[in-house]
Amino acid sequence: MNVTKIIEIAIALVALVLYLLMVSKAAKLGAALGKDQAIKDYFLDTPRKSQSPYKLGTGGLTMWEVIEVYLMEQNMKPIELAEKAGISTGTLSDLKSGRLKNPSFKLLEKIADVLNIDMNEFRGLS
Repeated sequence: MNVTKIIEIAIALVALVLYLLMVSKAAKLGAALGKDQAIKDYFLDTPRKSQSPYKLGTGGLTMWEVIEVYLMEQNMKPIELAEKAGISTGTLSDLKSGRLKNPSFKLLEKIADVLNIDMNEFRGLS
């Protein structure tokens, strides 16, 4: 086997590996986007006021997932929410990670005011 043939095979193998990595990455991204899109579609397509989505059978969304949907609807980043609500980004991070298990009424009120949502959206959520 000559050197040229070895180089051609090596290039083909590298191309195949790169292709497989891209396909794998695209599949993971698609799966993540699929979940996010499903949550977003549910909230955008379902009329609701004064009812917790948790009680409507969405599979037990967390409080952060509800907040995240409203952030997406308003094209707002969490840091913007923190600034407008007058709360720290660390508090939002704790809420997102689940470290903040029982947020105060005042905190929820600030978030609801900025996102312009009914406080009842948080009822029954963790």
